[in-house]
Amino acid sequence: MTGRTVLVTGASGVVGTAVLPELADYDVIAGVFRRLPTGSGRAVRLDLHAPSLGLDRRAYRELCAEVDVVINSAAIVNFSADQAEVDRLNIEGLGRVIEFAAEADALVMQVSTAYVARHGKAGGGERRGTEKASARTDEYVASKYLGEVMVRDSGLDHVIVRPAIVIGDSVTGVIRQNQAVHTLAEYLLTGRLPFIPAHPGTYFDLVPQDLVAKGIRAVLDADLRAGEFWLTAGPAGVPVERYLELVTETGRECGLDVPAARVADPSIVDRLVRPAFADVLPAEDLARLDSVVAVCGLVIIPELLPTSFGALPGGPAALTPAQVEEAWRCSIRELIRGLQK
Repeated sequence: MTGRTVLVTGASGVVGTAVLPELADYDVIAGVFRRLPTGSGRAVRLDLHAPSLGLDRRAYRELCAEVDVVINSAAIVNFSADQAEVDRLNIEGLGRVIEFAAEADALVMQVSTAYVARHGKAGGGERRGTEKASARTDEYVASKYLGEVMVRDSGLDHVIVRPAIVIGDSVTGVIRQNQAVHTLAEYLLTGRLPFIPAHPGTYFDLVPQDLVAKGIRAVLDADLRAGEFWLTAGPAGVPVERYLELVTETGRECGLDVPAARVADPSIVDRLVRPAFADVLPAEDLARLDSVVAVCGLVIIPELLPTSFGALPGGPAALTPAQVEEAWRCSIRELIRGLQK
């Protein structure tokens, strides 16, 4: 259902930059804080840390009068950010978005994360393998979980979309900013990480950014006013062993001398690595290793996630394992091109 005016917050982020071209025939306003997204026909600078989204009262009222739908993709996904920084945007900023939507009488589409499924469970943002992790995945997951509660309790018409690990475009591999899963692949490709801290038989859920955008578009087109939608690979999740093979194979196909790596129990860091190397490894190397363990403890999951692909009216079909693997290969190739510049 086009003809509505859609405000996209966080329009210069990973999800925002993927969504904007997908909504080209909607009247879209790109809400940005600093960086103007490429190809945005119309943009407005918003500050979710400030009252009235950082606008003067007249501009705020005019925006309220115009907007029919708010797609809130503004969030801190930096796992190294402290709790106060995460909460300022993911909780307090969301509260201001809800206030705006209430005044605008607009539908809220909250871009959450599929990893709210892990909230309160082992690996659901808890620090695994080490208590010294500099990555605070627990704070990120808690903020997204509480954000969903806020939206549900607002009394507004709302939908919640839950992407899993967003990777690059399924054809080009291009992404606005590399994610933690790309950083992990980079460490493997360059030999800075000799193992993946994970248990055998666990999974990565990788979803290309263009499929996330198409899923959001399908929810919008169907004029859904309630519901929770999983934008995930679902049954096509990639076993951790296969993830490692894909990184190694693709790297070698691109001419890199990728060292052999393996899957290892996350507890190996505290049981073996730290006692053996704490006195000789630079502090930044230990911090990087701790962060990898913490991030893997969140994004490597013991069971497959649900998916709404294949069930959304007019939305993408459910992903197949072959499609996910090829999309991830495209992302790895794009990552390698960046490393070789």
